[in-house]
Amino acid sequence: MCRQLVGLTVALTLAWVIALAESPHNAPQSEQSVVQAINGALARYWYEHQIKPAPPATDAEFLRRVYLDLTGNVPPEEVTRQFLADRSPDKRRRLVEQLLNSPDYAKWWATMWRIWLIGRDSRRVGVVAGVRAMEQWLQDKLAQNVPYNRWVYELLTASGRTDENGAASFFVKYEARPEELAGAVSRIFLGTRIQCAQCHDAFNDPRWKQTDFWSVAAYFARVRLRPVRDQNRIVAFEVWDAPRGEAVMERHGQRQVVTPKFVLANLSLPEEPSDRRAAFAAYLTHPQNRLFAQAVVNRYWAYFFGHGLVHPIDDFRPDNAPVVPEVLEQLTDDFTQNGYDLKRLIRIIVSTRAYQLSCQAPGSKPNSPETFAQAQLRPLMPEQLFNAFLRATGAEEVLKARVPRLYEQLQQFMVRRFVLVFSTDDEPDVAAFEQTIQQALMLMNNEQVQRAVRLAGGLPIFRDVGDGQTDADEEHLNALFLRFYCRYPTPEEKRVMLEHVRREAAGLQRIPVLRGRRDIRLAMMQGNVPLPPKAQAFEDIAWALLNAGEFLFNH
Repeated sequence: MCRQLVGLTVALTLAWVIALAESPHNAPQSEQSVVQAINGALARYWYEHQIKPAPPATDAEFLRRVYLDLTGNVPPEEVTRQFLADRSPDKRRRLVEQLLNSPDYAKWWATMWRIWLIGRDSRRVGVVAGVRAMEQWLQDKLAQNVPYNRWVYELLTASGRTDENGAASFFVKYEARPEELAGAVSRIFLGTRIQCAQCHDAFNDPRWKQTDFWSVAAYFARVRLRPVRDQNRIVAFEVWDAPRGEAVMERHGQRQVVTPKFVLANLSLPEEPSDRRAAFAAYLTHPQNRLFAQAVVNRYWAYFFGHGLVHPIDDFRPDNAPVVPEVLEQLTDDFTQNGYDLKRLIRIIVSTRAYQLSCQAPGSKPNSPETFAQAQLRPLMPEQLFNAFLRATGAEEVLKARVPRLYEQLQQFMVRRFVLVFSTDDEPDVAAFEQTIQQALMLMNNEQVQRAVRLAGGLPIFRDVGDGQTDADEEHLNALFLRFYCRYPTPEEKRVMLEHVRREAAGLQRIPVLRGRRDIRLAMMQGNVPLPPKAQAFEDIAWALLNAGEFLFNH
């Protein structure tokens, strides 16, 4: 009897020890505990490398940064006023939650994923309708917070017309060529460069042989495209799978058929789907394929910090270890254990101490991007810059209310112009950014930009601009700073700019034409009605704020 009890006790103790040992890896952690673990790992890294982190970001810094990162735009003036006045200790957390649940989140991140998947150049995607359909498809997935592994599976197995199933546009971008698709899916979803092995064994990463590359390409060897025409005009493409088709590799002058084999991870499926794309997608999104989760976690980290834990983000290999491995592992564990939830991943990243640090250097020398010890000055993407430009100047609200059709046309035209002039690489390097002469000239002299800046002088509050109201002048100046920079002006900025307003008002003839005109702001924007002296002075200030680095960067 005694021997049986001892045996039972030993068995229970062993089970308890095993449970304790396994629990940290199997039990989902709360978001806050993950944030604390990341903060701890970074604090140890900074201590070991004698790095002094920057001070915490001000509320104004955090508000503008998180708005641009989550919605691709600066906050409306009223939101900024309320946030800066709010003294609640949890206001940052509530703001993040509000933004993640807004339509602007899904719309902006659909744009981001469209750029990551097919780039900004839509010429290779065939027709504009396919690009729009893809963005709408992504927007639906992100708004519903569909798990990342699930929508990637749907994307890679998509078929049908591109104007009816936007996911199919992914294959049009790469012209359904197996070698193009093999390189793209490995880079985008696994952060791995295997395209160098297309013609020979890879030089940059000896793991990949030429046969490996074509084993991946073989999964896409049966994808086909055909144009859909309406009166001899291509209106879409149709993606479908042929019953036959093989990948053929040329090596030493010999052509060799290569069969599909998932060489990118050591996995096996209980039963491999007969459809080749379905088989590849099943391997790729398999829960044991850790690289699939690591790659997207690292991509998101790089988006928010301007530098990946593994950098560049498409260069996962043994010789390119992550900067702080514990952070990548913590985020990857949490991401896989919580259903590949992208919103949760964002909430955790923007709640870390590193994300909420200031861009002000803690000493005479700034911290480098790979330390994550200071917010980096990240140039606004062309789409962010255009969105911020429209909202800050007030052009968005006036045009939407008065001439919505013109607003849509102007938006499409100007987005193309901004992308053409300001477009950088899809994965910009914060350390290598240099503004070009074309970019500076566009902001200073472009006709549409000048009209929008003129509109800033015609914002609703400026309709009441008079020549002798000092208090109102200060409030108008506050409004411009809140719109462009999400902060109030410093005492020195206020002194210099109000002096400019007083000087301009005294030197120009008064033109009292604003009151009572319903379309006065449009008329001013078009240059048909001159601004009164003070409004012209504020227009000068708006122009200066627009062209300063503080507006052009996320910081």
